[in-house]
Amino acid sequence: MSTTSRSLTGLAAVVATAAVCLAVPQAASASSACDSSLVAPAGSLIGGLWRSNGGERSVFGCPATKEFGYPDKRGSWQRFRNGKIVWSPNLGNGTLVRVFQKGGNVVFKWSGLGRDWDYFNVRWSKDGGKATQVQVGRLTPWSGQYRMAPYAQGGVGTTTNGHESNTFAFVVQGCDRTTFGSDCGPWSIPTSIGLAH
Repeated sequence: MSTTSRSLTGLAAVVATAAVCLAVPQAASASSACDSSLVAPAGSLIGGLWRSNGGERSVFGCPATKEFGYPDKRGSWQRFRNGKIVWSPNLGNGTLVRVFQKGGNVVFKWSGLGRDWDYFNVRWSKDGGKATQVQVGRLTPWSGQYRMAPYAQGGVGTTTNGHESNTFAFVVQGCDRTTFGSDCGPWSIPTSIGLAH
């Protein structure tokens, strides 16, 4: 092999190595848009729900906090870029309640309630004010959702052109119809979302 051929072969190897080195960081950054230290570990119900809904591409977006337990009760919560997920085991060991923003709506969902319910009561409040209760039909005997447009014309909020932030909090309970009314279970641990408008 001539000196020229060896030089060209060596140059090609250097260029190929440089191309690989440049490509690897780009691939790593594209696949890790979320801070990996905030992603709930395997075995977490919250992390499992987030992953099964698409992870960073889900309606929740990337985690904004770690998953935290409550100091005074069983359960945990985690805030995300577009919402919050709460594990509420007082309603069943697999109960998850969550809230997120989708377009101009706030969506409150629940699943994994430990038994078959006929319907659900949802209570929501704005900025810690008086709670409003609504009855919601079930999606399944142990899950459901409630959707609201908080800043729609004639809705619960008023438009302030980006100068106000409000917090909407939600809880849910399952109920059965009985001969003399309703028999309802306990309320979930609250979940909330802050909205700027």
